[in-house]
Amino acid sequence: MHAFRLILPMALMALLLSPGIQAADKPDANKTVAVVNGKPISQARFDVVARSQLQQGQEDTPEFREELREVLITREVLYQEAMSQKLDNDPNYQAQLDVVKQQLLLAVLFEDFMKKHTPSEADVRKEYDRVKAESAASGKTEYHSRHILVKQEAEALEIIDQIDKGADFAELAKEKSLDPGSRENGGDLDWHEAERFVEPFAHALKTLKKGELTRQPIQTSFGYHIVQLLDERPVPFPEFDEVKEQIQQSIVGTARDKFVDELRAKAKIEKTGSLN
Repeated sequence: MHAFRLILPMALMALLLSPGIQAADKPDANKTVAVVNGKPISQARFDVVARSQLQQGQEDTPEFREELREVLITREVLYQEAMSQKLDNDPNYQAQLDVVKQQLLLAVLFEDFMKKHTPSEADVRKEYDRVKAESAASGKTEYHSRHILVKQEAEALEIIDQIDKGADFAELAKEKSLDPGSRENGGDLDWHEAERFVEPFAHALKTLKKGELTRQPIQTSFGYHIVQLLDERPVPFPEFDEVKEQIQQSIVGTARDKFVDELRAKAKIEKTGSLN
């Protein structure tokens, strides 16, 4: 059985509605890949379906293209049979067709909108600088800390005493900590904002000074923590090239949302009927 025979009409329709699918550039209306009972299957139709498959990870090979042609031929045979039975007059079909036509046209509308509103490099850089300044003004801090987690408060107090007497924090963490994620790294938790951690662990990070150790164990649902703050710094902002594409998408998204809002504001809208 050909793999593509498993593609059902609705599943294929979902693929065709994918935002990533783009129309072919100036398709040749006269070019066909097959003719079924005198009805042509256009190259443009073939290309749209082929793109949808390739975007899903299908390898582009001559065998794939030949199988796809066979699938389209079978679909055309079935389509003609459905039309001969006048199933296109079925109210359920008409309702679904209306939805599909609308979704496809909206996809084309937004694709065209995005092409016309692609921000310039200067626009993206300006937005990057704005967001970076906003981030700096927020005063957010991230902390480099380490901890040792044990079950009993008495054991935690004993560990604090051992550290005070010169015991190595990292070695004690490897030996005693119950946290598998940090134990082998000497309890090191790397750099994170305090909000990453549960309370009162997060509060402890904000109150400790660099190099300081909690004098009393911090109790959470996990057990008792001995926490040491190694360092702190303002939250670093990513370099421009790291977030350029994300910022570009954000600018386009904002423009798109404004476009939709303005159209809705100008439209005369009446809500009718019951939704029950």
